[in-house]
Amino acid sequence: MPSLPQIRLHSEYAQVAADSHDALVVVCTAFDAAALQSASAACWAAATAPYREVDREFGSSVVLVPAPAVGGGRLVLSPTGSLDDDTDDVRKVFDAVKRGVARAIEAGAQRPAVLLAPRLPAAGTVPDADYSRWVEVALLAALDASYVTLVVREHRQATAGANAVVEKLVSVDLVVDGAADTAELHGVAKRVAAIEAGRRLALDMGYGDPERMTPYNCAKTIEAAVAAVPGISYEEIKDLEVLKREYPLLYNSARASFSEERTWPCVVKLEYRSPEPAKVKEHLYLVGKGVTYDTGGISLKTGGAMRGMSRDKLGACGVAGFVLATGLVQEPGVNISCILALERNSIGPNSLLPDEVVLSRAGVRVLINDTDAEGRLVMTDPVAECRERILAARAAGTTTPAVICTVATLTGHVIRAYGLYGATVANGPARGAQYDKRLAVAGLAYGDPFENSVMRREDHQFVRGQTDREDVYQANSLPSTLTDRGHQYPAAFIIKAAGLDKNSAGAGAGQAIPFVHVDIAGSAEDAHAPGLGLSGITGSPVATFAGAFWTV
Repeated sequence: MPSLPQIRLHSEYAQVAADSHDALVVVCTAFDAAALQSASAACWAAATAPYREVDREFGSSVVLVPAPAVGGGRLVLSPTGSLDDDTDDVRKVFDAVKRGVARAIEAGAQRPAVLLAPRLPAAGTVPDADYSRWVEVALLAALDASYVTLVVREHRQATAGANAVVEKLVSVDLVVDGAADTAELHGVAKRVAAIEAGRRLALDMGYGDPERMTPYNCAKTIEAAVAAVPGISYEEIKDLEVLKREYPLLYNSARASFSEERTWPCVVKLEYRSPEPAKVKEHLYLVGKGVTYDTGGISLKTGGAMRGMSRDKLGACGVAGFVLATGLVQEPGVNISCILALERNSIGPNSLLPDEVVLSRAGVRVLINDTDAEGRLVMTDPVAECRERILAARAAGTTTPAVICTVATLTGHVIRAYGLYGATVANGPARGAQYDKRLAVAGLAYGDPFENSVMRREDHQFVRGQTDREDVYQANSLPSTLTDRGHQYPAAFIIKAAGLDKNSAGAGAGQAIPFVHVDIAGSAEDAHAPGLGLSGITGSPVATFAGAFWTV
């Protein structure tokens, strides 16, 4: 794992040592008369005067000007634009900080100071915006601009030696103009450092191509990342006979990859235990889809649709990143049990075939209709295992609330429905406990908004077996984008095939188990691909889960 730039937080620019930074990035709502009259502007307002006199658009977009009075002589102005209009939210702060820091890096800066002085709207002014975590979001944006992918770091070290420069930034000084609570700023730095470390684990794995990040290599990467983190234990299952017995749907989905050991599937289990057991408020059971390459199997992807399928592991990447972040911050309020299902959905003589009926771990007969709908298959048996563990813990007297979450780049339908936003699909107990709304609220605060979808009776009817030969249909034979409710009904399949249908709201308080399916197919990658290259990766939902489940 790469080390983060050193993070220093301040309440005014005067606290930043002149020789500690080599650029000043100023983030304001707008660079107008009000901004130029602020106390913090005294050191740089004069430098901008000649530009403002000749360019009425000066300061409306990111710009760099020479300014001898600031560190490094580099002054970068990056406006957020309005923050109080109907559709504004904290992402405008993120975008402005990232653009500004990226411009400073382009100019040669390695130690920027970022002065935050936007005019935030009063709480509740914009119904669909939450600026309560705006400082965390700003710092995450600065760190996001500094990240260098694992494959680039390895290339630089391979070509320039072990001492090659692999990071863009050495340090970041974040100045929150007028901040009164220094202790809270230190708390921000602690949270953000942990979130960013988790996000970088997710990005390191996610950017890796299908040969660099085979299932086994993903496991090695995770193991190395969590090895020295207090409270986290690591286990991996590689034995094919064990996988066949414990995770039959994963095993059969991966059959065509058995021809070479380097592409074999595996299961990674991570356990995090709070350092203060008395403060534990809930137990999270997390399941991540880790399909390191998805050819579609025998239901082969065509028409160029295989492009980018090395990204079908981003659910597992995000879950692993969140567990790492939780361990680093030593969050006292949760315990976590995590299962990552890692496979390559290959094609070959031993491929799983449509028309097969496979018995799930829960003893449910699954009729395979489309081997390209492998994500729900690989996650279902881990969900069944989580269900078993929750019921066993309750039988032993545990009263700690528990929830199961699946995280996956599961469907193209969620992108058709919501664009570049993730979606939650929750069962009755989870909706009753508002787990889906918690994720939506946290995502809004951390700049990773989620939509809450509702599971309806049609979703369960769609997958319910209609003959005596099967209990549940895995999918239909059409792409999710051409299927009504194409991102909702897979949650119903997981519930039925994992045995969770016996733990619905109607089962009563002692038996009901909250379950939330989180589809990040839209939010895990950014909007634009550079040329013919693959698009960037966001690290979703690491920060959202931190906001939803951490108490620190």
